[in-house]
Amino acid sequence: MTPSRAATIAARFPLVARKRPPAKPLDARVNRLVRLAETAHRESDPDKASMVFNGAALVASDCGDPNLARAWCRRHASLYLSRAPLNGYTARFALEPVVNLARLSIRDGDGDGAYRLLTHLYTAIVGGTPAFLDGLEIHPRQLPADPEELSPIISWLRGTLLSDGTRALTLAGRWDDAVTHVRRYDGIGPTLVDGRQVAIVAHLLRDEGPSAAALLAATEIEAPWEQTVHGLLKIWQELAVGTVAVDHADLIERVSAVPRTPGLAVFRVRLGLTALDLSVGLPIDVVDNLTKQLVADAIHDEDAKAARDLINHPAVEVEHQEALRPLLKASGLDQGSLPARAIDPFSVALDLAGAVIARQRDRGRGAGLHARTQ
Repeated sequence: MTPSRAATIAARFPLVARKRPPAKPLDARVNRLVRLAETAHRESDPDKASMVFNGAALVASDCGDPNLARAWCRRHASLYLSRAPLNGYTARFALEPVVNLARLSIRDGDGDGAYRLLTHLYTAIVGGTPAFLDGLEIHPRQLPADPEELSPIISWLRGTLLSDGTRALTLAGRWDDAVTHVRRYDGIGPTLVDGRQVAIVAHLLRDEGPSAAALLAATEIEAPWEQTVHGLLKIWQELAVGTVAVDHADLIERVSAVPRTPGLAVFRVRLGLTALDLSVGLPIDVVDNLTKQLVADAIHDEDAKAARDLINHPAVEVEHQEALRPLLKASGLDQGSLPARAIDPFSVALDLAGAVIARQRDRGRGAGLHARTQ
């Protein structure tokens, strides 16, 4: 396998079946967030208000307007940080958009910058020291003084640093550093989630087939999708070693059998494209049948991100690419800026959401993480 081909395949890992907000048509996404802002304002619900900010930043980023997305993340964080001291509930909301700034860097291709932000944030919160992150100042006095309130926040940040920090390092091509990182945070578990996949891929990129094989052999499979990913990695390892005849037909069949699930269109598409990249000399009809299935998935879920992956893959025929382009156009994906028709509705929605957060007093119930910027 050539280094460039291996790098293309590696860029899709880790492949984990986590649901992501699909990049649906822009007007539908804007209208949903406007309605959510109205509901948040009517119900005085800061949870929903934060979802509006996070969702708007995600849309702006999808459209190729990272500066606007960052501005909305900073505005969101500042609304909470200006109300310090925070309790365990509101501190989580304050730090969520800071984490999203790192995720925006990942989306923009700046893995090194994202990793620095995440590590500096975690170190500052754990050590009780000030942090200056992407235009935001975070001081210990703004955060809960009670260790029992601070502990869940630290645990959440640790998990975020493990998952998103690993993704940032692999994006930067720093696979060896990514392995060191997941080991530092006890992230190489027995199942085939992020840490174990990263360790296996790192071995494969270093042509350490036997080491990759040992990790694969000791892997515990808990979910059907893990079996499919295991099959992809096993074929890659066999190709690297070159001693076993690869059953490409079985691989394609297993990938095709992964059920269509809302929010997993990108995952299924990347599984399929990885299988095609690992398969050499497949009959044309097999390739065409799989690509037709993947195209149908992207269109069914109205996910422009899945469509973009397919359009950019050489195995996808022009006729299939053309079928996907209307989805890409309707979403506003990668247009370079947020279209003008979305600016005013978002301005009104964010003003409503901001008013909810500004008047909200500390509340003693738990918080969830909503509408992450992925």
